[in-house]
Amino acid sequence: MNKKEKHSGGCACGKVRYHSIGQPVKTGLCHCRYCQLRTGTAFGISVYFNKENLIIESGDLKKYTFTTENGNTFETNFCTNCGTSLFWTLSH
Repeated sequence: MNKKEKHSGGCACGKVRYHSIGQPVKTGLCHCRYCQLRTGTAFGISVYFNKENLIIESGDLKKYTFTTENGNTFETNFCTNCGTSLFWTLSH
């Protein structure tokens, strides 16, 4: 991969489209309670990109924010039409 590589994606219904430029910072597989809630499954798989490299091309996102038991802020972003979970952030 190179610094100009483009990674594209979107939601299930196709209304939200996005892309990120550059290599992922890291990837991860997590089975914490918050990733289980975010995905509705036993674990979450994530690819981490720098936020400034993420471009939302189309569609509307809705945010859901809550405070974790450790006092961190967890925010998940999803498509307003189909509900696909697309992005999440955890502030320490």
